[in-house]
Amino acid sequence: MASSAPVPVALITGFLGSGKTTLLNALLRQPDLRNTAVIVNEFGEIGLDHLLIETAFEDAVLLKSGCVCCTVRGDLTDTIVSLDARARSGAIPRFDRIAVETTGLADPAPIIATLMEDTQLAKLVRLDRVVVTVDAVNATSQLATHYESAKQAALADMLVLTKTDLIAPPARAAVEARLRAFNPSAPIVAAVKGAVAPDVLFAASPAAPRAVPPADGHGHAHDSSPDHLLHHHGISSFTLTHDAPVAWPALAAWIEALAGFKGPALLRLKGLANVAGHAGPVSLNAVQHLIHPPQALARWPDADRRTRLVLITRGLDRDAAARSFAAAMAAPPA
Repeated sequence: MASSAPVPVALITGFLGSGKTTLLNALLRQPDLRNTAVIVNEFGEIGLDHLLIETAFEDAVLLKSGCVCCTVRGDLTDTIVSLDARARSGAIPRFDRIAVETTGLADPAPIIATLMEDTQLAKLVRLDRVVVTVDAVNATSQLATHYESAKQAALADMLVLTKTDLIAPPARAAVEARLRAFNPSAPIVAAVKGAVAPDVLFAASPAAPRAVPPADGHGHAHDSSPDHLLHHHGISSFTLTHDAPVAWPALAAWIEALAGFKGPALLRLKGLANVAGHAGPVSLNAVQHLIHPPQALARWPDADRRTRLVLITRGLDRDAAARSFAAAMAAPPA
């Protein structure tokens, strides 16, 4: 962390009993994730095997895997700043990445906003992805009953389905369909007793953009499951696309207006933009009122060069959003 490049952060969240700790324990045993700093609310919650602990010191333990595990001190910003200072001073080993595990009832949005927008953290860390564990056995009832579970799933960049060995294939397919209704852009991977590839937690490349599903049409909005979404806490997801290169001032103004006027309804916006004058895409990210600085990427992930935005919302009129987006995109590129 003593290097100048911001350290990637993976946020691991998921409802009570969904397997966050099991997933994290399994991942920390993998050689590819050596030199990871893990931030948890309490050591007791992570349930670390004592045989893995090599050294214990103030608010942290050093694991035999080479990872450092610590508790949240005050708030997340203070904890990360303290970790950085201790790594620079040599009090703890340097680390290449950070994993943050939340409690089962946590709302990910404020944590995402902190990692994206806190001025103290801007030069230290960057949000790599939001990983959400989902209990395949109980997901259907939890998503329908608990808003926290539904919001966690909606805000995920990666969904990890746990306990899949305990349900029949048709039931698993039904759970995956429900998850895609909440969040069509997040890949779904299965984990049995935490066994998943290490790149589930961190992207293989810092420049790898988050997945955006394909969509058809000029400024067209897709609702992945219009017959079901509005019955589950009002959370819905739709995609806006534009075929031609866009004028950055117009797109930026539209995103700022959307976040400014409809922030409470905008749970998350993410996507890639084909901005006039840029060879590669521009990565976009926003959470409610907060807009993350755009990132120009060196290359497109595939042959699709359209601007593609995924909006995960609660109570936002998708038709109105699509009309305003199409109107903004009609501005000629400068």
